[in-house]
Amino acid sequence: MKPKVLFVDDEPNIIHSYSRGLRKDWELVTALSGEEALRAVEQHGPFPVIVADFNMPRMDGIAFLARTIALSPESVRMMLTGEGDFHIATKAVNEGNIFRFITKPCQLEQLNRLLHEAYRQYRLQQLEKEAHQQELVIAGEIQSTLLMEKVPAEVNGLDIAAVTVPSKDVDGDFIDFFRFNDNRFDLVVGDVMGKGLHAAMVGAGARNQLARVLWQLSLRDETRDLEPAEIMNAFRHVMEPGLNQVQKFITMMYASFDMSQQLMTFVDAGHAPVLWYSAAEKVWREVKGSGGPVGLPFKRPFEQSRLTFAPDDIVLFYSDGLWDGRNAAKESFGEVELMRCVSRLADCDARQFVESLLEDYRRFVVPGPFFDDLTMVAVRIPR
Repeated sequence: MKPKVLFVDDEPNIIHSYSRGLRKDWELVTALSGEEALRAVEQHGPFPVIVADFNMPRMDGIAFLARTIALSPESVRMMLTGEGDFHIATKAVNEGNIFRFITKPCQLEQLNRLLHEAYRQYRLQQLEKEAHQQELVIAGEIQSTLLMEKVPAEVNGLDIAAVTVPSKDVDGDFIDFFRFNDNRFDLVVGDVMGKGLHAAMVGAGARNQLARVLWQLSLRDETRDLEPAEIMNAFRHVMEPGLNQVQKFITMMYASFDMSQQLMTFVDAGHAPVLWYSAAEKVWREVKGSGGPVGLPFKRPFEQSRLTFAPDDIVLFYSDGLWDGRNAAKESFGEVELMRCVSRLADCDARQFVESLLEDYRRFVVPGPFFDDLTMVAVRIPR
């Protein structure tokens, strides 16, 4: 198939002249105005190459090409003009994302050569995009098999299940689990600002640093239990310089379960609230702490909060991706829909709980990739 080119010029004789000479090598679509050309992009695009004249009435070539960036971001753009003004060329490059600036009159052979150069540039961009996509797929496989912590099979009798669904190929959310003894079990849920490979790398670094912090603190005094606030304050001290440098921040929920006291002690670093189901009262409640995200300039030390649980209670940890999903009417899944869904799942075990909640979420949101990374960890207290 011939590569598609959109050629825009308000002079019919120029369009006619170029069309006769170019149709041998190119599938040429022409337009006599910017408005007509925008309709062509919407109806017949995408176009690997778009060529537009500068001096057109109502909408000049710069304005037209600038608008095509949103409609056809991968197109390679060139502009023809009889104006010899350097400032026009500079403006075209800056605002219209121009690959080449061509002065008129332009010989047919020269234009054909430039079209081939533009198409080569388009193919290079596509090959780079495909290579990058393949790298992301491989990175996602590595993350899911080697870097994403699996739910422990048996943890002090707790029934635990987790699910993570990246919005892209790799996940900026992360979870981790730490078993200290027969009575204590800690878990952390984190959400790195942003999506994609950069967020995933920051998340992997955060998990690594958190494990190092736990190990270093344990070496200082093996006889005492580490408090979540102590752990998180040390973690923030280690992570903040690097996070400031890469301009990222992380929201986290660090929770420690003490089975002997039926107590959950937690630190909330700007994360989504925990949902707690009291089996005795048959009611769901939001549980929220007061800390700010790691990486933002909050200097107040982290403080920990406590929750007393009982047999058959459920504690749900999740990232804000669970709120952000939208349906066709652009309505968010949000707190109201979340509470409606969990209210019917109180009798489920942990795995059924997260799987059913994920199904409800998928039915609600627009089909396709999620708007944001989504993580859920459900903990059910044994009877």
